[in-house]
Amino acid sequence: MGKKKTKLPKQQELQWQMYKVLAQEFLTTYIIDAVNHKIRVVRNDGKAENANEGLAAYDDGSYEEFIETFCNTYIIPEDRARIKRDVSIDSLMEKTQSGDLYQVDYMLVDESGKHCYYQGTYSRILDENGNVAFFYGCRDVSEIVEKEKRKQDEIQERRKQLAEAYETQEAQLEEIRVLNDELEIAKDAANAANRAKTAFLFNMSHDIRTPMNAIIGFTNLIEKNIDDKEQVREYLKKIQASNEFLLSLINNVLEMARIESGKASIDESYGNAREIYQAICSVFETQMKEKNLTFAHNLSVEHEDLLVDFTKFREIMLNLLSNAYKYTPAGGSVSMDIREIPSDKEGVAYYQVTIADTGIGMPEEFLPHLYEAFTREKTTTQSGIMGTGLGMLIVKEMVDLLGGTIDVTSKLGKGTTFVVTFPFRITERLAHNNKQENIVRDYKKFQGMRILLAEDNELNAEIAMTILTDKGFEVEHAEDGEAALKMAAEAGEGYYDFILMDIQMPRMNGYEATRRIRRLPRPYQAGIPIIAMTANAFDEDKHRTVLAGMNAHVGKPFDVDRLYDTIEDVLIEKDRYVHHDALEAFREKYQQLGCLCGFFVYRAGFDEQIIYADSDTAAIFGCSTVAEFMQFVGGSFKTMVHVEDIFAVQQAIEEQQQESSDNLDYIDYDIIRKDGVIRHVADVGYKVFNGTEYVYYVYLADVTELNIN
Repeated sequence: MGKKKTKLPKQQELQWQMYKVLAQEFLTTYIIDAVNHKIRVVRNDGKAENANEGLAAYDDGSYEEFIETFCNTYIIPEDRARIKRDVSIDSLMEKTQSGDLYQVDYMLVDESGKHCYYQGTYSRILDENGNVAFFYGCRDVSEIVEKEKRKQDEIQERRKQLAEAYETQEAQLEEIRVLNDELEIAKDAANAANRAKTAFLFNMSHDIRTPMNAIIGFTNLIEKNIDDKEQVREYLKKIQASNEFLLSLINNVLEMARIESGKASIDESYGNAREIYQAICSVFETQMKEKNLTFAHNLSVEHEDLLVDFTKFREIMLNLLSNAYKYTPAGGSVSMDIREIPSDKEGVAYYQVTIADTGIGMPEEFLPHLYEAFTREKTTTQSGIMGTGLGMLIVKEMVDLLGGTIDVTSKLGKGTTFVVTFPFRITERLAHNNKQENIVRDYKKFQGMRILLAEDNELNAEIAMTILTDKGFEVEHAEDGEAALKMAAEAGEGYYDFILMDIQMPRMNGYEATRRIRRLPRPYQAGIPIIAMTANAFDEDKHRTVLAGMNAHVGKPFDVDRLYDTIEDVLIEKDRYVHHDALEAFREKYQQLGCLCGFFVYRAGFDEQIIYADSDTAAIFGCSTVAEFMQFVGGSFKTMVHVEDIFAVQQAIEEQQQESSDNLDYIDYDIIRKDGVIRHVADVGYKVFNGTEYVYYVYLADVTELNIN
């Protein structure tokens, strides 16, 4: 380091002084001898204080050794090979040949382990001997790089935001386009639905007015021909036919509403296939003959004793046969063939019903729309045949509910064929007391009996009182449930023989009036027979009347003979009603606690078959519909209970039946939902004789969360 320096020419001296000044701008500055491959530190006033101490030790040493040590010590591994290549003497000679500055960026790790961005600058110069050399200075540019990086990040973020905004805008535009398309489809569907409903209302208006006009017209004719008994009798038959159609029309609309609300359910009971078959045939044989239609029918089955939902099966058959009758011109033929086909399920008989006609038929393009609401191939005014356009939809929904299938083939002008299959559970023949048609009834036994009639509609009350007094009853009228409760509470023992109770009444409905009558202090008051006579005629309505404590149910408009048969049954077994309000108390308690509470009915026999369940029971088991629930549990109470609890439940039921005089059962157990989740439930059941067999009426509450808490 103590070498004697020769005096530099003026130009080189100025150049050297300039580099010494520039050295102030860099952390470390060097002169690299390109000939001898030496490196020297540029000093300020003879000191190397701006130079790294470790690197300053290489002053006047080998440039290559300096670079090797520098890279291995400070440069991050992934940059070492690049730096060694880019700052070699050969690379510097090439890069600075044009006189431009040459800059190299790199990242190093300082003594504290911090990563820093550095920039090295090379410039070609001549040393004091006139040989090619390089001035080299480096500086920390981390702040500049970080700032630039932040700028770039901001720019990238802004670009991203712009891109997202663009994408969002495009997505929004696309969403708007999709929504517009959906709205257009919905608009078309709504317009189609409106057109269908408009057509339905038009048809309904026409179909209602047609029988109403007949009723009004024939009523006027009766007034004019009151002395001609034969003519009056004929007019009355036609009025009754119009009444039956109006009732059918209303029932179809109500049934459609129940189906759409998900409240339709299966209510099975014992039935004999041959008896059902004969009953259906008897309905149409006279009509077919009067219209000059050939009516061929056949039954070929092995298992005749079944569990059947009479109401739904009958309605399906009557709808299909009625259509065949209506749409087949005189001289044509209608056939019904019922046969049992092979079954792949033990204990289940598959019935295949084929109903064919040679009527007007339907075009093939209409068949896909056959089961749509409010649709008809021809309107009533075109075909001259009354209908709502709901019948086939109801048929399809009921067939699905019963687990069956329905297929149709038809040709315009050639006729129509329906093929329906039903799975029916096989059972043993039960002793049952079905009333025979055209039985001669003895009304003398009713002479002098007193009825309390709770009915808020004056016209209905007048009709009922006239019919009943004509058969020898004495009738007292209560205008609502509250009045009926008061009259029953004030009556002496044996004063009323029974009560006919309407349901929908002001101030106090029939359910509440019945419950309060059952809680009256005197046994003869609390035990008076009560028959529901109401337009609430669906299955759940019938079950609710039982739960409220009524003895029986008769639907409005009532069939006179059926009403008398029901009265006779109730008077024979006056004690046949629910004597306990624990079921209602159970429901109220658990609903107030926020528990889902369902209701179902099952047979008290060995098979414990469920004959009714509501939608809340289905929901407790994770099923969306009652039909899905019935299929999941196989229609049996036994399969509802977790296998680990089934023995304890059966034992509890048997013990409680032996100990409890009122057949009231409280049990709790685990169930497995359809999704595999185990839930804990509590239930209360009451055994009642329904006139044919004993059944359990049960409230079921999901108490899982209560048990956890």
